[in-house]
Amino acid sequence: MKTKTSLKVILSGFLMAGMMVLFSQTSYGQSSQTLKGEVLDLSCYMSGGSMGKGHKVCAQGCLDKGLPAGILNKADGKVYLLVEDHKNADAYKQAIKHAADNIEITGKVIDKNGMQSIVVESVKAEG
Repeated sequence: MKTKTSLKVILSGFLMAGMMVLFSQTSYGQSSQTLKGEVLDLSCYMSGGSMGKGHKVCAQGCLDKGLPAGILNKADGKVYLLVEDHKNADAYKQAIKHAADNIEITGKVIDKNGMQSIVVESVKAEG
């Protein structure tokens, strides 16, 4: 009897692991996109709507402390959370140096449970 129970537990574990792998790959197979817009300090933007050149010093201070960053995409008016690509951390680090600036960010856009994000692959300052 213990053998059947142990086998069921093992098989259930493999099934759950397989499902986790399947669901964790949501939207990661898609090609890269480019978003253009203002880099936001999400703490101040979400709590008080703070943005723009008048908020640059505060926003840069917040991003330098490690608070979350985003981009307000001009094309669709949506805010996307910036996510570091673990294989290319320098691109994310470059992006967060541009608080309140308009830049172009290229990466994989992910919509997961209603949250929009972009895995930062490259950054280009608008000029």
